[in-house]
Amino acid sequence: MISKIKLKNFKCYKYREFELGNLTVFCGNNSVGKSTAIQALAIPFQSQFGNEVLLNDNLVELGSVRDIYSEHASDGDNYLNIALYFDNKKCSWGFDDPVEQAALKNHLLNKYMEVVSPELLQHYFVTKGFQFLQAERLGPRAYLENRNDESIRYWLGAKGEHVYEILTEITNKGERLASGDKRILKGDEGPSVRRNIINWMAEISPGFNFESDIVKNAKISHAQFQAYGSAKTTPVNMGFGLSYSLAIVCALLITEPGGLVVIENPEAHLHPRGQSYIGRLIARAALSGVQVIIETHSDHLLNGIRVGARLDAEYEGKDFKVFYVSGVPNSESIVEEITIGINGELSSWPEGFFDQQAYDLKTLMKGEEVTDLGRRQ
Repeated sequence: MISKIKLKNFKCYKYREFELGNLTVFCGNNSVGKSTAIQALAIPFQSQFGNEVLLNDNLVELGSVRDIYSEHASDGDNYLNIALYFDNKKCSWGFDDPVEQAALKNHLLNKYMEVVSPELLQHYFVTKGFQFLQAERLGPRAYLENRNDESIRYWLGAKGEHVYEILTEITNKGERLASGDKRILKGDEGPSVRRNIINWMAEISPGFNFESDIVKNAKISHAQFQAYGSAKTTPVNMGFGLSYSLAIVCALLITEPGGLVVIENPEAHLHPRGQSYIGRLIARAALSGVQVIIETHSDHLLNGIRVGARLDAEYEGKDFKVFYVSGVPNSESIVEEITIGINGELSSWPEGFFDQQAYDLKTLMKGEEVTDLGRRQ
């Protein structure tokens, strides 16, 4: 498990530590630094924890070293560092002098590694699983290209571009969750991963089902969907929500306890119930031992996570964390840590934290613009 991310002079942060939980949620307004910690995490993962890690590859594209060096760094402070702590064992990458900084174009150098790369690669890419789904995923497609790189177990692709192939593989192999796994939605329908993908997707679109197949000679995969009792049809004849959420549901169900799932904007193209149930699945995956890190703008999804915590008798509290990021003009962003308690309650509710609905409802009731929950304009 990744226990901590520590950033020094990285993008919007002069210095920031994030103590991660089994489930970690980043939220806040646009362009304040919600995704920064996730991007820092992506750099070593997309470079397979090498001594030189790339800023531009399949997970993130951040430009050059100059682009990621914080504008808030103090004069004379030429140090940049990204540090990940794997169960408190540290790995870090960066630079610490102007000459070194000038020599680096689009990569960072390893500075300290207590866990060697082969151990990390075996854990995340082979044994337990790792998935990273970007905010901009693929919408409905008649077919998708198969993987050329099979170094990561059941890799869905950063845009979900291999989901049809993976669905076919887990179906053919009869993959099953462990008995008692909290991700099993309906106990009487068993632990089949395929069946549980269908059941969770049916909470988003009732009657959901799918068929998928691999065309090996053409190196493509294709699928058919159905929902609401319709006949099976190609995904292009279904809404964006099914294609956008299918890879998310798949990622959360195929990753083994001890693995890692990172998702940006899991709520995209989903109605409120769908967002809530994705939140519930995220919570159950974390409760099953999968470490989940997400970035979201959705209060419906957050409430689904809170419901998942509330309905689980074994949830002890504080394992689910929310980092609320606020922008500050001409200064580094402020981060407030919020924990989710055993009853789904939040440890605090800072100003600006998912409060737009309250503003809108009060404006509707009063018939005049409300700019403060206690005052009128």
